[in-house]
Amino acid sequence: MRIAEIHSSELTSDCLRKVYHRLRGETSGEATTALYRGLVAGRACELMHNMGFDEDISNLTVMAASDTQKQLASENRILTESVEHNLQDILAEVTLVIGLYRDRFRHLFEQCEFMGTEIPARYNMLGTEFASHLDLAVRDTKGVFGFGVNRILVFDWKWRQEMPSHQYLARYMQFALYYLMVKEGSLMCGPKGFEWMDYKESPILVWLHLPALKPYTRKTVSRDDKGEQKEFVKGDFKPMRAVLRRVEYDKNRDDSIKQELALRANMIEKDVFPLNPSPVSCRICDAEAFCSRFDTAKLDE
Repeated sequence: MRIAEIHSSELTSDCLRKVYHRLRGETSGEATTALYRGLVAGRACELMHNMGFDEDISNLTVMAASDTQKQLASENRILTESVEHNLQDILAEVTLVIGLYRDRFRHLFEQCEFMGTEIPARYNMLGTEFASHLDLAVRDTKGVFGFGVNRILVFDWKWRQEMPSHQYLARYMQFALYYLMVKEGSLMCGPKGFEWMDYKESPILVWLHLPALKPYTRKTVSRDDKGEQKEFVKGDFKPMRAVLRRVEYDKNRDDSIKQELALRANMIEKDVFPLNPSPVSCRICDAEAFCSRFDTAKLDE
């Protein structure tokens, strides 16, 4: 299958057959709770960084929800009945989390150089184009996040049930591609706003786990940011290590990343999209109705 460019989302799917159907436009067009909530939260964060941290949080959520609805409509997606039924609860949860995001990170981001949100990014490797968007990039001129002075930090806002392990992120192809895009590719940002910039720097990637901003709901013993065991009580905020997870890449492993990217690009070009079913993923996959089965059951059974 020849496509103009490979998007980062096509590198991280747990099932390549899903990628195949999506590339062919064979999806159900439904927006699940997880998808909708993540899109609204991400858009609200984006609006906050562009409009200012003093903007009313509830207003940001309303604007983010409106923008998300327009985006989904342009993609011919409709909200599931579950989203429609629980819409106000979803937006209330997003409002809570976005408020906590501002409270915990505003003083840090205000000391960094803002580079942009939803930054178009590209990387060309031996004629294969890779494309994506970076949720947020800043230059930490003072080292306030503790990852080094003057480093480019690429944040990815995530809303998942659990924070991924370090072992997973060390092999996470989406982050690895972002790393190469900053180091060897181009970003559309810079002092003039919208121009392709080649930074030629090694960034630090940061998974920002939005649900972890919510305080503990019961007494819990966990490690604090110093790595020491501590008892947290109901209402305490989780340590920063539970919210942020960084990946700093070894420059000596760049060729390994490129080999993995080349392998995936070659699989797509040669129409190699193996089926990899999952007990959970198949149930919520937006391409399930188009995917091959081995039984005689009807799809609604």
